[in-house]
Amino acid sequence: MGVYSKNDVLSDYIERAYVEFMRLKIPFDSATIKEINYGVSFKVGEGKGAVSVAVYHTERKGFSIVTSDPKIRSILLSLLTETGTVGNDEAGKGDLFGPLVVCSFLLGESESELLKLHVTDSKKLKDAEIISIYEQVQKNFPNSFAALRMMPEKFNKAFEVATAKNQNSNHILAWSHARTIERLLAKRRDAKRVLVDQFSESDFVNRPIVLAAGSTPVNFRVRAEQNPAVALASIVARAIYLKSLYEMNESLLEGKLVLTPGSGPDADILLKKAVGLFGAGIIQKIAKANFANCAPYKIQ
Repeated sequence: MGVYSKNDVLSDYIERAYVEFMRLKIPFDSATIKEINYGVSFKVGEGKGAVSVAVYHTERKGFSIVTSDPKIRSILLSLLTETGTVGNDEAGKGDLFGPLVVCSFLLGESESELLKLHVTDSKKLKDAEIISIYEQVQKNFPNSFAALRMMPEKFNKAFEVATAKNQNSNHILAWSHARTIERLLAKRRDAKRVLVDQFSESDFVNRPIVLAAGSTPVNFRVRAEQNPAVALASIVARAIYLKSLYEMNESLLEGKLVLTPGSGPDADILLKKAVGLFGAGIIQKIAKANFANCAPYKIQ
């Protein structure tokens, strides 16, 4: 059992945080450390200037850091990764409408400034927050990421080819991850490792990613978004996905319908409306035709 928490992983993290704050000469009174539900709370600083912090961790969700101080947040997030980490994640994989988007993001020395923002798994952020962070990244760190956007028509053709080869969407995803890694490593020489949010346990499926990274070590990890580099990749990918939906609403649906993420009952209703307005041919342009939602329609 850990010193600061019954959760050994969390206890070890708090110990590392304590050491880091001491190294930076930032007061951290260990007497303020308290175990809370799924986490640990403490205060950093002195007197009225002390900042409250809560760090949560579960095996399923990983780490979550809550504090109002950007500098403290940045320090704590930096302990969850290594400088020079390339994080890889995707968006749109489980969404009926819109593209598949994959992003590689390099968290180097200069990019550490981004850790002052609300950097976390994009699934935990509102759309407006995702777009805001993405716009800051795009403006100030254009060479920190490489992204690939595969719109529905191209994805559907790729899926047909994959199916003919007895492959599936994971092979398309692996190819996409490999391309973004190649593009990013071609313009950045300070990458030390690649961390991919794991989507397949197959070495054969993952092989293109490893080959694309060359001599840069690659790790595959489930729920890797707790690493800030992967979290930033997930934010950029999701922002591009959301912006693509907005574009498709205007260009393909003439503003008559509003495409939304997801693949549940609401997506079925929206798909039915789209087919009613534009015919079954619209499916290839706005949706991933391999989804079961499309089965009732004769796709042209």
